[in-house]
Amino acid sequence: MRQRDKENPQGMDSSRRDFIRKAGTAVAGLLVVPYLKPSGVFGYNFKRPSSFLATVAITDTKDTSADGYVYDDPDNGGVKQKVRYLLQLLDQNQSGKVSALFGKGKKVAIKINLTGGSGNASNPKLGGYTVTEAMWTHPAVIQAVGQFIIDAGVNPTDLYIVEALWDATWQTTGSKVPFGSDDAFGYADVVKALGCNVVDLNDTTASNITTTSTGDSHFNFASFTLNKILNEVDVYVSIPKLKHHSAAGLTCSLKNQIGIVPKSLYTITNDNGRRGMLHHAKSSDSEWNYLPETICDLNAARPVHLAVVDAIKCATGGEGVWCSGFAPVTKHALFAGLDPVATDSIGANLMGLNPAANLFPLPAPLTDGSATSSTTDNHLHLLSQKGIGTNNMDEIQLVGDGTGLVTAVRPIAAPAQPSRFQLCANYPNPFNPSTSIVFYLPRAERVTVRVYDITGREIETLVDGRVPAGEHKLQWSATGLASGVYLCRMQAGHFAETIKMIYEK
Repeated sequence: MRQRDKENPQGMDSSRRDFIRKAGTAVAGLLVVPYLKPSGVFGYNFKRPSSFLATVAITDTKDTSADGYVYDDPDNGGVKQKVRYLLQLLDQNQSGKVSALFGKGKKVAIKINLTGGSGNASNPKLGGYTVTEAMWTHPAVIQAVGQFIIDAGVNPTDLYIVEALWDATWQTTGSKVPFGSDDAFGYADVVKALGCNVVDLNDTTASNITTTSTGDSHFNFASFTLNKILNEVDVYVSIPKLKHHSAAGLTCSLKNQIGIVPKSLYTITNDNGRRGMLHHAKSSDSEWNYLPETICDLNAARPVHLAVVDAIKCATGGEGVWCSGFAPVTKHALFAGLDPVATDSIGANLMGLNPAANLFPLPAPLTDGSATSSTTDNHLHLLSQKGIGTNNMDEIQLVGDGTGLVTAVRPIAAPAQPSRFQLCANYPNPFNPSTSIVFYLPRAERVTVRVYDITGREIETLVDGRVPAGEHKLQWSATGLASGVYLCRMQAGHFAETIKMIYEK
């Protein structure tokens, strides 16, 4: 045990004592709360107007080769060129955060969306569309994203395409590559072109699965059994096909998470055609409450770092041809974001849904007439309430040549240059469990923003580095901490200021 300073008989070191003195007398006499490990910062964004919390990049594919899923066309914008434009634009507007995800030594998983089996490929409901256009993430989009990641520095052997595969015809017996030579849809060609790996998330071999916790604030599942690769990768990318969904209202990057658990481990009696356990634990559970909560739990187990959504051609009325209202449609869009809630909110908007609503309307019921509700809880709203991201269209900065495809998004305005350093009071205050903190810089400066408990003990460093001039907003979650008073201290050059934040459970 460290000896007490003779001039400090109470055992409080001088730096902590100085901090409390500098923080001011406003906090004197308040209850000291115990320290627990916090969940920490869940997002911070620089150089944005004050109300923008997230950026989503979108590109219009109409009148380009990408609209027909042509992979490479430098002259007329193939999928490869459109995806590169999209992710480079997002990187520029996110201070290099996209390129920072990918580099030498990084392991990356790409979760694709191949709902249903290949037996649906000839269903008459597809009309003039192929199953890869209307229902599944198109191979050209997967290859374009994979190539971008490899070009950014990731070794092909460290890149994994992951999906829970339905078809034995896609698997070669004894092979580690689940796309066999009889794959008629083009996915095997993508794997060959990229030189990457494929992992079947339905594989329940004991050596390949592990239990993953969802944290203390879960809804229905304290943990999930997942393939180990989902924990081993450094970066997780979700590339869904944009669609309505018969039970969740919307299929996008977060609903795509349903496919990360092995199907055989999550079926239940009388509902074994799907992962029924994720929809309701027992027959009395309301699927319209339970499934959206499960989506939140899945994101806690395996958070999405980057969402890239295939909405060039997609579907309304449900996720597959088994939905009575299913109909293919062309949206002419690809979009991407680092905040999956904000990214999926753009998808909801494109599908005619209000991402900020408490409830999503459901499309027409399944062909067996099993639906019993016209609405479902909006999982984007639930995740936003948990502080995971924003589903408010006014808080989403939309960039790219496809901004005209989306309605109800404010145009981007250049932020005003602040005249002085400032740390604003957090909002809301009191808060539970997350709060927003805004600070202003009149010039680029090295900045530290740290959170302390009332004794002066450091809880977490939120920012530590050089920050450009402008208005900056970050959000902090106190999940895992005890209720009480916390202090947020900002230092920038000779400027220093402290605010008091009250966490009330």
